[in-house]
Amino acid sequence: MRSGFSNKKIDKKDTISLFKIAHANVLAEQQLLWQSSQLFLVANSFLVGFIGTSLTNSLKNNKFGILLLSIIGIIISILWLLSYTRILNYYKFRIAQAKQREPKDWMIFNGDGEAFSKGESIMINGGRYTFGIGKLSNLIIVRILVGLFIVFYLIAFSINILGMQNNF
Repeated sequence: MRSGFSNKKIDKKDTISLFKIAHANVLAEQQLLWQSSQLFLVANSFLVGFIGTSLTNSLKNNKFGILLLSIIGIIISILWLLSYTRILNYYKFRIAQAKQREPKDWMIFNGDGEAFSKGESIMINGGRYTFGIGKLSNLIIVRILVGLFIVFYLIAFSINILGMQNNF
């Protein structure tokens, strides 16, 4: 069985209908990607705040608690990375479907849209538009943020294991 997104020849009306469906799927995946990242960001932020407070106040003698929270933080961060990667793959798949069914010369997902998503600067009506920060895409920034949380948890874990929490 072939999907509506196969390479078979279809008429223009069906192409536009399929493109609308593909575009709606891209938007849904994009929303899911954003919401999932926000959920993990909030969870990690609370955990980091609690660990940071614990390292610097009267709870700093609670080694087991800080160790446990650090391990939970690492697990949450790994789950965030796995979830983000899975949803991102769905998002990229939906983009590919939209590109396949995009009417010729629309350049929403193909042409200008694709160049823009790769960090190229696009000129439209005299305005210059760029996605991300140079070649550092917004999609990479989430991975960097997850890495920073993991580094924090490893430092908190190490401080606790080495008995350095009394220095803070």
